[in-house]
Amino acid sequence: MDAIPRWLYLLIAGAAGLELGGLATVFIRRWIEERPILRPFGSVCPTCGHPLSWLDTVPVLGYLLLRGRCRHCGTRIGGQYLLVELSCLAWAVALAHRFGPEQWPAFAALLVLGCMLVAGSFIDIETMLLPNRITLGGAALALAASFLLDEPGWRDAVAGAAVGAAILWVLQQAYRLWRGEEGLGTGDVKLMGMVGAMTGLSGLMPTLLTASAIFWLGTIVCMFRPGCKGLKTLIPFGPSLALGCMLYVLYGEPVLRWWTGL
Repeated sequence: MDAIPRWLYLLIAGAAGLELGGLATVFIRRWIEERPILRPFGSVCPTCGHPLSWLDTVPVLGYLLLRGRCRHCGTRIGGQYLLVELSCLAWAVALAHRFGPEQWPAFAALLVLGCMLVAGSFIDIETMLLPNRITLGGAALALAASFLLDEPGWRDAVAGAAVGAAILWVLQQAYRLWRGEEGLGTGDVKLMGMVGAMTGLSGLMPTLLTASAIFWLGTIVCMFRPGCKGLKTLIPFGPSLALGCMLYVLYGEPVLRWWTGL
């Protein structure tokens, strides 16, 4: 891997990100519609059920060639498909830039975990739910990868997962006692376990602070939208937590080194 030119490595990473993004779109729609994730094996139009050709399912390109509509029934294809694929592409390229060819095991593990976070975020936005296959499955994968990678290391990953989930569980219970209603879902607690395993114990607070800033920024933006209920508007925390984690993975350690060196 060390002999691969940088530009080729980025190109391969982008292709892998697009492919995982295409798989993520299938998972999102089938999970939301409560259909079997693996059946049918090939992609079909969710409206007419007609099997799609391989060209139609090429990430991004297929959407553009079809002009956002099914080739067979003409039904509009939601822009969510394109957004998911582009999000995974951006994550893959940014990750490859952060972890060069010499760190390809870290890149591979974090690529899959990040695409899982993207899928979970889009599901959470639409349903206010987070699948166990994302949260618990992602936590298990992150912990398994930590035994093979130098950072954060398995001890730090286990501590991060346990403490992170515990922090959000305490906040969930405290809010429930204070307001008598649900403020944080159990899915967010599970997701924090996955995030903690990815960032390690030292990355928990920067990730939570970043996620909180993103969440409140999103809340302020929503307050000015028509039909919004102000601070009573239900906004999922999962996407903010996922983005905070991804930003920490990309830039957290360099920023912390810069901060401690001041």
